[in-house]
Parts: sequence; structure tokens; C-alpha cells
Amino acid sequence: MPTAARHLITMLRRLDVDRVFCVPGESYLPVLDALADEPAIDLVTCRHESGAGLMAVADAKMTDRPGVALVSRGPGATNAALAVHTAQQDGAPMVLFIGQLPRKNLERGVFQKIDYERTFADMAKWVVEVHEGGRLVETAAEAFRVARDGTPGPVVISVPEDVFDEQVGGALPEPTRPSLTTPTPDEVTAVADRLGAAKRPLLLIGGQARSARGRAALAACVDRWQVPVATSYKHQDLFDNHHPCFAGHLGFGLPPAAWQHLTDADLIVAVGTRLNEITTQHYRLPNAPTPDQPLIHIHPDPAQIGRVFETTARIVADTIPFLEALGARTPPAPPDPSARAAWRDRLHTAVLDLARWTPSEAPDGVDFGHVVAALIDQLPSDAVLAMDAGNFGSWLHRHFLFRSTHLLLGAISGAMGLGMPAAVAAALRYPDRQVVGVVGDGGFLMTGNELATAVQYGARVRLFVANNRSYGTIRLHQEKQFPGRVAGTNLTNPNFAALAEAFGARGLMLDTPQDTPSVVREALGHNGPVVVDVRTSLEHLSTFSTLTSLAAAAAP
Repeated sequence: MPTAARHLITMLRRLDVDRVFCVPGESYLPVLDALADEPAIDLVTCRHESGAGLMAVADAKMTDRPGVALVSRGPGATNAALAVHTAQQDGAPMVLFIGQLPRKNLERGVFQKIDYERTFADMAKWVVEVHEGGRLVETAAEAFRVARDGTPGPVVISVPEDVFDEQVGGALPEPTRPSLTTPTPDEVTAVADRLGAAKRPLLLIGGQARSARGRAALAACVDRWQVPVATSYKHQDLFDNHHPCFAGHLGFGLPPAAWQHLTDADLIVAVGTRLNEITTQHYRLPNAPTPDQPLIHIHPDPAQIGRVFETTARIVADTIPFLEALGARTPPAPPDPSARAAWRDRLHTAVLDLARWTPSEAPDGVDFGHVVAALIDQLPSDAVLAMDAGNFGSWLHRHFLFRSTHLLLGAISGAMGLGMPAAVAAALRYPDRQVVGVVGDGGFLMTGNELATAVQYGARVRLFVANNRSYGTIRLHQEKQFPGRVAGTNLTNPNFAALAEAFGARGLMLDTPQDTPSVVREALGHNGPVVVDVRTSLEHLSTFSTLTSLAAAAAP
């Protein structure tokens, strides 16, 4: 009879798992041994559990299937907590397997003992410890269902190491395939009637439309209804930013002028978004708890509807069937076609005005806008962009007009460290696409060790490190609250290009704006992983702020 570990690997194949990420540990050696005999599952060995977990999160975003990570007990599990939290915040399905102590030692408080049900209770959708080998595969099947249903998120499975060696029999359970919750015809009619009557409607779309089918359904629906669409935080790629109906990306740190015009909407239809603090611009679009306009909220998780905002209509349904059903309706003639067209054009013009970039010289390095401008010129329309957290991302969000064929991987959680692991996961998933990682110097030194993983597996990542020698986002807040007082945010960095060469990657230096196009071209053309050390200006702290402007604003 097979062991529970081998049964588990067979079950993972039935669950459509083709790749798992790990840092090996003695507490789940039987699983590693079973994976050695399963060529259909690619085992990616990472250099830190946070990297393995974040790669699983990124892989989930790309495949719409639960990403899988394997870690050992104690330190291994706690290192992976960053990924569990990110999966929860980002609504990404993920299953984390933890090799636990042997059962006989669980109550003895021994080496590396942790109660995972208590540790992860506030982050994971479900935390379970399996004490019988015969229960492992059914638990795994249920974990995959829970991770996908409603609001997708992480599930944590703890398995005592001796459970993996148990011999088990019996047939494997049939996987539960995800089923989409569809809106009723009356619900779709109600939304259609309100959309048809509105003069200034706004569609606010969230990450549950990120699959290819979701993007196609969104595009078809918007083309038919000609309703302006704004995307939620870190989902700027869901809809073609060049389309005349694109109304902007509701991201972090936007100046009021970049989003306040959207509050003139006389109807907001929010689809597939939890309407979090950032997307709603600190609960002002719409206003909480009582919006200034009718709010229709469509989401598959009823717990997310009405949690913060009063709604005019609540529809418990998945994003894709709702968009497809609405897109199949024939819109009525709007009450004032010219007013509707003017509203659409006003919003899109604001997007184009905000995106316009004028080259600027900085006194202390390269304005990161030069890098983004070169990427705009040189990246193909199917490029993958993996973003870390930091001010450097403001140039990308503001100036890079995404196509819906692009893929953007970013952390809604705001966690530093996603950029490098996400880029590696993307390059493994899409080896024939250009994969660009945009990270800060702080974030790179948190998970940049996964460059070794990229080299080991031949992942062609192109990493641009915004090296301004500072924790820039914190410095910005510091200048606003304690102007002129710098504490704890200055950094002394290595030569990132030389560091890349030591890893076995190509290292490039960019310290002159005029060299940007050629350096970007060289990075994109290299047949292997590349790190570009961009000696970025600290004065130009973000695309919206300089140190000088912050000092002036703080002056009495």
C-alpha cells in the first residue's frame, strides 16, 4: 500500500497541481521523496520560506488555482507567515503544508513546537492539523475547495512527520471543482435598469476578474454598455488603459486630484472587489458608511457585502458570470447620451493627463520615470510586471498604460519582498514572455536571495532595483509628520550589479538618465536573469513628491 505522502502527491495531481515551491525540511522528507517520482509536478527549491510562499501566491494569481508551498515546522512555518498574510489580503488561493513534530511529541513542548491553529487563525481561511494518514488526501481536497470558494485565500495544513509514513488504502476522493455562483435574471435586470438610467455611472472592478475569461467578459461588457471602469488597487492590468472607458486605477498615495472627480458618479457598481481602504481612497469613494450615490455591490462572499458600506443592492455572485450576463443584455438608450459621453470622456482624459510624463533631471540620481518610459517603449504587450512595495511603483502606476494582455503582480497587502519571488514564479510559468521585476533597494535585500533560485532554474527575470539608499516610502511619511528629521530610514547598500554577477546573473548599472534606453534594451535582450542597479534620486521621492516640495508644504 502507498504511504500517506505518496497518496498526497497523487491527490495533488488530481487537483491540477503542476508546481510546488519549498524549502526542504526533515519534517516532510517522505513528501519530497514522493515528488521525486512524480515528473508532472515541478518542485522548485527556494532559499527562504517567505520566498517559497510568495512564489506560491504569485503562481496562484497567474493560474487561478491554489498555489502550493511546503515548509518545515517552527522557523520554517513562521517565515512563511508573510505569504499567508499576503494571500489573505490579496484574495489569492494558497495551500501551505507544514511538516509538524511527530505525534508523540506534540504535547511535550519540544523543539520547534508551534500550535499552528492559534498562530494562523487570524490570517488563514482554515487551519487544520491531520493526525491520521487516511485523512490526509481528503483534507487536501477540502483545503483546495476552501481556498477557492467565496473570497479566495490561504489554507494551512499541519502534518506530523510520522503521519506521512503511514500506509493508507482506499480510493482517492473526487476533487470538488470550483463552481461559479451566478446572479438571477432579476438581479441582472435590476442592475441593467439602473445602469441604463444613470447619467454618470462608474464600474469599479476588482481582482476576481483577473483570469483570461474574466478580462474578456469585462471588455465585452464595457464595450456594450460604454460605462467608465476604474480598477481596484494593484489590478490596473484588468482593462485596457488606452480604452476610452478606462477611468483610472485606484491605488495607494494618489493625490486627491487624481480620483476626486470619480465621486461625481451618480451610480457605483462594484464587482469582484472587497472595497478595501486603498481602493476606496480611505473610504471616500464611495463614502462610508453611507455613500453619496446608489451603490450596487456584487461579490461571491456575502460577508464582504455591507461590511463597511450601506448598499442599494447586494448581489451574491461571482464576477465572471455577472459580467457575462450583463454583457449579454442590450442596453437601453441613456436618458442623455451627450451627458453620458461627456462623463466617459472626462474621466478618461483625466487618466491621460495624469499619465503624461515629462523627462526631468534630478540632482542626486536618476528619476525613475526614465526607466518606466523606456519600459513603455520596449516591452511587448504580453509582458509580465512584478512589483514590490515602495514609492518607485508610483511611476509605474501613473505612467505605464497597461493593456489587458499585460500581467501585473503586486501585493495588495503592501508587503515588501514580493517583487523578486513573483518575478521568478512568473518567469517559470511563462518562459517565453518578458518578465520584469520592479523593486526597491529595501525590498530587494529582503527576498533578493531568490535570485539564486532564478539562476538555478534558468528563470529569465529582468530586475530593476530602485536604489535611492533609503526606505523611501517611510521617508516620505517621515517628512510629512516630522519634517527634516531623518531617523532609521537611511540605507547603506551593496553594488547590486556586482552582487548579481556573484549570483551568476548579469549585472548592469544605470546612473545616467541618457543611458536608460540602451541599458533597458540590454537587460531585456539578455538570455538569462538580469539585475539593473538604478542609482535613483532620493530628491525625487515619488512621482508625486520631492523632498523639496514636502519641506515647503511643512514650512510654517
